[in-house]
Amino acid sequence: MKVVRHWLAVPLVAMSMTGSSLVFAGEALASEKAASGQAALNNYHAIYEVQRGGSDYGEAMRKLESIGEGQYRLLNETQISFLFLSDVRRYDSRFAFAKGQVEPLEFHFKRSGTGRNKGIHVSFDSKTKQVKDAEADVALPVKWHEALMDEASMLEQLRYDLQHSEAKEFSYHLVDDKGEYDKQKFVRGEVETFTVPYGEVKGLRVERIRENSRRETTYWFAPEMNYVLVKMQQRKEGDEVATLLLEQLD
Repeated sequence: MKVVRHWLAVPLVAMSMTGSSLVFAGEALASEKAASGQAALNNYHAIYEVQRGGSDYGEAMRKLESIGEGQYRLLNETQISFLFLSDVRRYDSRFAFAKGQVEPLEFHFKRSGTGRNKGIHVSFDSKTKQVKDAEADVALPVKWHEALMDEASMLEQLRYDLQHSEAKEFSYHLVDDKGEYDKQKFVRGEVETFTVPYGEVKGLRVERIRENSRRETTYWFAPEMNYVLVKMQQRKEGDEVATLLLEQLD
């Protein structure tokens, strides 16, 4: 039986650690980026194959587009099917980007297919420092952080920080697809060369740091392609769960 994981959306930086020094990236990186005028993200539309054991497992799409006034919309969708089972997950995130940091505005997640459907729709109110149920307009029990973001837009922050920072480790506060608070950590690895359906690429390896978990998640971002995600793999107890591979990029 196919095991499905909603692992396309990942990972604002709460802090970064390089060597033995601790850097509060939300302040230090923002000042550095503002001074250098780095305050924009590149639009892209990426299509991926999802495989398991070398066999077709489904497909995925990730699209980032500017919608004006320093705001962006991120769409992320996976469609996986196996025999009579299906799983479709859609992430829709709207956020602002200023001084090198993601500032979330609205996040919508929906899951459909075999089994129980589910979803959330939240908004971020920086004035009242609350995360709200966007439809009921009531606050959720999520502790506010100045570096808080949603699970989908977090990947755009990670991509940007890998490109504009020499930090080795990153830590992010976020609201996940259950509408709950989470914190995720990542460590920068080395650049590796490999082949995906798109062709031969060089990808910077990034590992997610998990505590007390049997799951392992690894990402590869291409420095020569504005750090777009070109490969992602999740394993559990050493066995492959699924691997995402870049097929097309606009």
